[in-house]
Amino acid sequence: MIEKSDELLYEFFRRLGKNELEEIGLMGGWAVHYLLKNKDVVHIGSRDIDIFFDPAKIKPKVIEEKLKGMGFHPHSTFRWVRIFHSETEKELGLEESKKHPIYNLSYIYFDIATPVKIGHSMPEPLLKKVFKKEKEHVKIKDIQILVPSPKIMIEMKLKSIPGRSDAFKRTKDIADLYALLNSHHELWLTKKGELAKTKGLNKKLVKNFKEGLERFKIDGTIAASATMLRIGQDKLTGLLEKI
Repeated sequence: MIEKSDELLYEFFRRLGKNELEEIGLMGGWAVHYLLKNKDVVHIGSRDIDIFFDPAKIKPKVIEEKLKGMGFHPHSTFRWVRIFHSETEKELGLEESKKHPIYNLSYIYFDIATPVKIGHSMPEPLLKKVFKKEKEHVKIKDIQILVPSPKIMIEMKLKSIPGRSDAFKRTKDIADLYALLNSHHELWLTKKGELAKTKGLNKKLVKNFKEGLERFKIDGTIAASATMLRIGQDKLTGLLEKI
């Protein structure tokens, strides 16, 4: 499903016009993956595809038509979905999927975020900074795609992790957070050549994350994230404690 998600991610952006590419961006796990790939760092991809846009510049109907054209269906408050049989990888329609036990189903979600609250999207105020100047571009095959700056991506992770009820998503967010922090030394103060303390991050978001860190150490999240990253737990917690 990760490979299929990557294919669908590229297909979506390939369908956009030049002006749309300047206003519709990629965030979430795939943005982390490609930001790190630009630095020749290998990182895990994602199953979900997270995109964002400014409804003042792009009409929501444009996004809706693109996703419908790719076979996605509206799902929950800000998601679109395509469903596949886990073993055969055959795509299933919404009604057909109901005939199968849930353990035989795999899902690829398109999640939609906007800087202000609109229908069928997730409001993320941090995106306002992206549309001003805190942004970068990553190259996926032959397309340059807008992404939040590493600093904004880190702040998004710091914001989302404490409230995550889904254990896997919390684990993946911490793995993404570590990878971003470990690869962007411009966001650190150093002491004797070693990373000592992060700089410039939103203090409230840092405080909320640090308050939950002890819980993550004992509830299995840190252990699972370290396994996902293929590093020791001490190495992971050592970096996170310096935020």
